Amino acid sequence: MGSNFNLVSRPSKKSDDDDDLKDEEEVEVVEVKKKNNENAAKKRMIMFMGIIVGITILLLLILFVVSVTKGRSYSYQDIETIMKNAAVSYFKDYPEYLPTTEGGVVEVDSSNLVAAGKMQDLSEYTKEGVTCTGSVQVEKSGSEYLYSPILNCGDKYLTVDLTSKVVSGNVVTEGYGLYELNDGSYVFRGEDVNNYVELENSLWRIVKVTADGNLVLVNQNGAGYSQPWDDRFNENRRYESGINEYRASRIKEYLEKIYKNPSKEDEEDVLSKSDKSKIVSHSVCVGKRTPSSVSNDNSLECSNVYEEQKLGLLTLSDFMMASIDPNCKSSETRSCKNYNYLVIDSDWWLATANSDDDSTVFMVDRNGIVEPDNASNYAVVRPVIYLNSKTMFKSGNGTLEKPYKVR
Repeated sequence: MGSNFNLVSRPSKKSDDDDDLKDEEEVEVVEVKKKNNENAAKKRMIMFMGIIVGITILLLLILFVVSVTKGRSYSYQDIETIMKNAAVSYFKDYPEYLPTTEGGVVEVDSSNLVAAGKMQDLSEYTKEGVTCTGSVQVEKSGSEYLYSPILNCGDKYLTVDLTSKVVSGNVVTEGYGLYELNDGSYVFRGEDVNNYVELENSLWRIVKVTADGNLVLVNQNGAGYSQPWDDRFNENRRYESGINEYRASRIKEYLEKIYKNPSKEDEEDVLSKSDKSKIVSHSVCVGKRTPSSVSNDNSLECSNVYEEQKLGLLTLSDFMMASIDPNCKSSETRSCKNYNYLVIDSDWWLATANSDDDSTVFMVDRNGIVEPDNASNYAVVRPVIYLNSKTMFKSGNGTLEKPYKVR
């Protein structure tokens, strides 16, 4: 009798050794992944550092190229400014070399400024193939000093002063413009002339160019509030009608105040410190004349002068000369207001007094009519300055929209 056996397969029991082996394999996988991640992070860090180093090297290369070529990018006006600043620094170290008298001038060559370590050689600032020479003149004006660089680069460039710029573009023989006179001076005449100059604090008009190249400027709108020419007690008139002697006048005192201690609130501060360095002292023509005197050449007014002044006033002849109306013969001729750029929308004082009495002075009213008026009356004061012939031109064409500017 046969026997059937039903064999049932039973799972074998997992050993402890197998579990340990599996754990070790999992740990090994984790460690491999961790190591791979660390390696990837290192690679990213190395790549990032490489980028930073590359950018740094590129920036350093750019800075090096700029430093090598920097001297080739200066304009001629930049070079003049470098020379001027170098001279200012030089004379701070050696103040004993500065001029000590009014109008005194000293000159320092660019080679001396280079030797003193104040600037590089001019060849470091100019373009390749351009050879320049330079110097700086220093002139004493009151308590200020005018530093005037002179740069000569042959046919490439020569320093331009304002006087040369004005004379070269405005001289005429008829109509409106700049007229040459027999003594080598020039005068602007006409109603519409390009003679505006913008200084740091105010706007001016060029009246004349003197024979030695200084520019005579009158303030366009006047300084501060209206002032009396003089308000002292007049013995002959028996009241405070004023005395028409310029040297002892209130208006002379007022001009000195404007120059030395102006009030900004009253808009008297028409000159900055830099502007003052460009002014030269001049003689104010204070000769008297009658209303009927026929003269516009200052021969009457300049028969008596008040010397060494920083600020002054225009004369009657100055006003008459500015008109191109042929009928302008004396102050009694009302046609002097025609074609005359000096007429403004205010009453303003002249320096010229009436020789017919001791209390009236010539005033230009807002309509351009000139009449002698009591010195004690009020009118605008339009200061006059003499701008140094060495004053450098910066920009502009003399129009109201683009006035001449100086450096």
